[in-house]
Amino acid sequence: MIRNTLKLNHGTFDYYVLQIMPGAKIDDIQNKFLHFKTICEQNKNIVLDFVGEFNFDLLSNLLANINDAAQIYGLNIHSILENKLIKTDSILGIPVIDLPGTQKITHNYNKTLIVDEPVRSGIKIEHDGDIIVTTFVSDNAEIVATGNIHIYGEARGRIIAGSDGDKEARIFVSSFNPELISISGIYRTLENELPQNIMHKAIMVMLDDKDRLSLVPTVK
Repeated sequence: MIRNTLKLNHGTFDYYVLQIMPGAKIDDIQNKFLHFKTICEQNKNIVLDFVGEFNFDLLSNLLANINDAAQIYGLNIHSILENKLIKTDSILGIPVIDLPGTQKITHNYNKTLIVDEPVRSGIKIEHDGDIIVTTFVSDNAEIVATGNIHIYGEARGRIIAGSDGDKEARIFVSSFNPELISISGIYRTLENELPQNIMHKAIMVMLDDKDRLSLVPTVK
């Protein structure tokens, strides 16, 4: 899920974009909701982005199940993103909207999410697959991937790989200085100043054979 802030005449609110591909199973979506609920703040507005070719009747049935699941976890399906196949005003009472700039900084290629703009403070990006950030991640930002994470600039904030339990996931950072790192639910906070051989260095984070986080310099 990708966090954004929508500015309205009467204020602002945070929302998260959940991309749904054809063939998505409600069980997988429920697992995303459960994970989302455990790591996110309150005011949980979700915008659904149906990517690909969906049969409208099947989409309506899936949407009804998604809405029911969201309510179980205390989440709010705020709206659905308009696309070339979804042009109606609403589906099952959920409005279809066009959010300017919602996804313009990201591109999906074969389960890899590429983020070409800085991930600034307060932004959260979550993706089912690998994430590549071509710039930097600021303090109080969060990157969450079920796969690997690559950050080509400075990495601050919270960097969470293997979020669905993949112990083989890794984190690759060009300039290491995060608040928290995690792989497969095993995490470490980095509140104190890091050793000189790690601070602002190119680092690979992985789990060793005893499921401990290992920080390995990648440039000698």
